[in-house]
Amino acid sequence: MSPLACSLLAFIALFVADVESKPNRYCRTVKLGNKTKDFIDFSLTVTGGDVTVPDKSTRPGRQLVGEVVSTCNTPHWEPKITPAIMSDYEFKPNFALFNIDCPKNITGCDKLDFKVTQYWEMVTAPQ
Repeated sequence: MSPLACSLLAFIALFVADVESKPNRYCRTVKLGNKTKDFIDFSLTVTGGDVTVPDKSTRPGRQLVGEVVSTCNTPHWEPKITPAIMSDYEFKPNFALFNIDCPKNITGCDKLDFKVTQYWEMVTAPQ
């Protein structure tokens, strides 16, 4: 292969890699608390408005310490995710309650895939 062809092929590969690495502008992610090595992933189908996320990580001896939630509505709208605050005096994340701003008149907002990753820590030895 000629040097020009090799250079062109390398440029195309870099361009494709750059395009694939850009975040989707129709997605939103919220990260709360701490990430640990122990986690569980699951999804919920939701509409815009208030969403209650079940705690699927807590069992005897472990406690939910972090959460990452995300949703997309490609190519129609970027849903806004707002976490609930448990106290007016200090920021303490509420891992169970979120509000998703995605108007019902926008295509796709009536059926959003809400992805959840919950992180936990051991707090006592299991018995």
